[in-house]
Amino acid sequence: MECYGGMGKANGLSADESENEICVSNNNVVDENDLRKAELLSDEDGREYGYMTGLSAEDIMKKVFRSEEHAYEFYGRLGKCNGFGVRKGDYAKDEDGSVVRRRFFCNRAGLRDGKHYNRLDRKRCHRPETRTNCQALMSVYLDKGSSVWKVRKVILEHNHELIPTGMVHMIRSFRVISDSAKAHMDGMHTYGFPTSKILGYMAGIAGGYSSLGFTKKDAYNYMDRSKRAKVVDGDMNAAIVYLEGKAAADPMSMARYNLNEEGMLGNMFWADGPSRVDFQHFGDVVAFDSTYKKNKYNRPLVIFLGSNNHKQTTIFGFGLVLDETIGSYKWMLENLLEVMCGKLPSVVVTDGDESMIAAVREVLPQATHRLCAWHLQKNVTSNSNEQMFRDVFAKWLYADMEVEEFECEWAQVAEQFGLLNKYWALQLYEKRKMWANAYLRRKFCAGFRTTSRCEGINSHLKKFLSSRHTILELVQNLELLVREYRNNELVAQFSSIYGVPVLTTRLDPIEHFAASVYTKVIFTEVKKEIESISIVNFVSKRRVSTTMVYTVEEYGFPGQNVVAMYDPKRGRLVCRCGFWEKEGFPCRHMFFVMKHEHVKRIPESLILRRWRKDVKTVNEYTEKTGLEDERGFLLRHGALHAASQWMLFVGSKNDDLYKKCMSGIRQICYDLEARSGNDTMDRSQNAAGAVRDPSVVRTKGAPSTRGHKGKKRKCTRCRKTGHTKRRCTEPQKMSTSTRYKQCPKKETTVSKLEVGSPHFDVHADQGKRLEEGDHCRSEQDGGANEKWEHVIGTAQSQTRNMRGVGNTVDWNIENMLCGGYCVWEFLDLLFDGAVCIMSLLVWNLQNSWMFFVLGVGNIALVTRSLLKVSSTWCSLYGWTNVLYVTNLLRVLTFLCLYSVNVADARNCAAASKLE
Repeated sequence: MECYGGMGKANGLSADESENEICVSNNNVVDENDLRKAELLSDEDGREYGYMTGLSAEDIMKKVFRSEEHAYEFYGRLGKCNGFGVRKGDYAKDEDGSVVRRRFFCNRAGLRDGKHYNRLDRKRCHRPETRTNCQALMSVYLDKGSSVWKVRKVILEHNHELIPTGMVHMIRSFRVISDSAKAHMDGMHTYGFPTSKILGYMAGIAGGYSSLGFTKKDAYNYMDRSKRAKVVDGDMNAAIVYLEGKAAADPMSMARYNLNEEGMLGNMFWADGPSRVDFQHFGDVVAFDSTYKKNKYNRPLVIFLGSNNHKQTTIFGFGLVLDETIGSYKWMLENLLEVMCGKLPSVVVTDGDESMIAAVREVLPQATHRLCAWHLQKNVTSNSNEQMFRDVFAKWLYADMEVEEFECEWAQVAEQFGLLNKYWALQLYEKRKMWANAYLRRKFCAGFRTTSRCEGINSHLKKFLSSRHTILELVQNLELLVREYRNNELVAQFSSIYGVPVLTTRLDPIEHFAASVYTKVIFTEVKKEIESISIVNFVSKRRVSTTMVYTVEEYGFPGQNVVAMYDPKRGRLVCRCGFWEKEGFPCRHMFFVMKHEHVKRIPESLILRRWRKDVKTVNEYTEKTGLEDERGFLLRHGALHAASQWMLFVGSKNDDLYKKCMSGIRQICYDLEARSGNDTMDRSQNAAGAVRDPSVVRTKGAPSTRGHKGKKRKCTRCRKTGHTKRRCTEPQKMSTSTRYKQCPKKETTVSKLEVGSPHFDVHADQGKRLEEGDHCRSEQDGGANEKWEHVIGTAQSQTRNMRGVGNTVDWNIENMLCGGYCVWEFLDLLFDGAVCIMSLLVWNLQNSWMFFVLGVGNIALVTRSLLKVSSTWCSLYGWTNVLYVTNLLRVLTFLCLYSVNVADARNCAAASKLE
């Protein structure tokens, strides 16, 4: 008895008709030709379809197949050659449960169910009709005698128009993405290629989009399914698992993150091993900035960077902040120092964001904070229309001048252009030590004056990130960005060590030594200083002890003397022009002194290590490549797929080439399997804890104008239209700001401005209030709770370990002090008790009331000392309730003691009068 399943009813056939139509006989016998035909038809892979276009029903009835799947493949090729799609139909099983009959239909067989036309909950419009109740089919059955499948019935007539040959690849049943194509797409996508460019490349290899075997929509759907499969346990969990895998492969890699009370991601910071090494070499100057629209949660991405020994951008680490508040930036900077083993930068460069300024002031109080000159100029341009003031401000940013000269010029310009009553000008002046070159001219900044390097990276990120990326994709694609910058550093290092520069300054020993020490970029600048000796004129020379003091001047600047001092015994050379302090290599005045003193080598004290060629070892430039890298596997898989396309084309031309190609492929597979062994890639998919994905947040910046046409932007201070906060004439109302609502109340009275004041001292109170407000915000706006902090990576920082040990030592010291204090109080207690007993004995012998009062007072002292000892031990061991009682008794005893002392004093006075 056979059982049936599938779509016999949908095709208009009943179960009885299907059973009568296919009566399988076990006595049917086939000859060996049928077996050979089945063997050939089972190896149809890679053949052309041209021979199927002229097949008739009688030709198809003679076909035999090795399996049911080969029969379905044959019918699919027949449909592809003739312009119709196919799908599997109903089937029948024997008593053993094996399939013995199968029917294949045209994809337009059957009709749509009528219930779909009258649905009340329909939200989308009806799809076009594709079912026409077509009767075309092919039925096959299993011949158990020969174990092959034969054709039982074929209907080739269709009741619909067939699809043209050039559009057959659009039929759903023929759109299949092969495993090799999937591997190719995965490999290119992991290296930052967008899906559209991947499809264009694959279409070029295949000879057109019609030869791909799938459509663009199929490719996008596959990439979306792959993306969802990676984050099936949550986007954040997948990112944490990936970072844990990186930490296992590279022990120097570290990541730190914290969670909010809902278990969502708060802030996160991560850095790999090479970035941590670079920070130790070049972390004296750090710049960071935030960028937006680089993930689907709108989390601001913070990039920490610096300048290497080739004056190229080097990346120290990345961070995702919950919001752009003081608390988030403070957490980010603290964890940067933790991961970087406590190395403190000397200069920090940011834009004018107030939260960044406050965070740097709290976490790095000793560092010089420099503001971006480009942002400042843009701010001045947007607030002032005076071209003369813009020129003067540019001079203050870049020109060398003394502090007194700058303050004098600012007072004159402020009075001339009316800056004394403009809020933006007052704020700008309060931050003058962060941008005026008069205050920063002798500070080494490694070439940083702006955050243009940050802006350059933000622009470069568009190649790797988009607003649709998950956290996992963001972390993975940022590795590609870092790899590109490190390759630039490798090329620059090769250019520095390969070849010897041509000596042209005629000071060959000094120039040759500089070329052997400095990198190529730095040597070019050093060479310019050596060549500039020609414009330095000798003025005088005198000896002070062992030091030679030179006075020189430059051509074109007579009378502007520069003093340089050289000590040959100590090998020290100092110039008062401040060039070395600012740039990190000798100035022209120093080289002039070297020439006069016949010095052939630059003193070691003048060679800044960060500019040397050998600041990093050769191994630190080598890129770590792992054979078990999944990305590399996918990329190699795709490359092999692309390289084999021509072989597949040539091998499918005729049977001889086909057999030759198949035998060669099998032999290569055997050899590769024997060499590779059983190596597999294994990656743990279980995160340490369930971390919820972050929620979408709002970022700073101008609000979106979408849907707000016709509305005018209002001032955030006076809530009026026509101007912004920068041009608002209303006074600042600090106490009404909602951001300081929960802060302790401060004095908000603003003193009036003194017109003509050269130093603007009247704004010190206002700056102080701003600092206090920032401190309140840092306590309120902290992105996530500290107690939910997590660390990824085994390479713990030294500061974290030292801080833990310090807490333990402090606790032990506190115990020792409390114990010693208790012993001292106990000794005091014994002394007071002895005095009390002696006083009572004297009163008993001499009957003096004065000694009675003294004895009672000492009893109170003994009681108070006893209570002090008990309260100290209670506070030490945490006995809170007993501590409250003892403290209350101590207060009562003190009151009694005070009254006794008063009575004692009165008795003493009375006794003195009697005497």
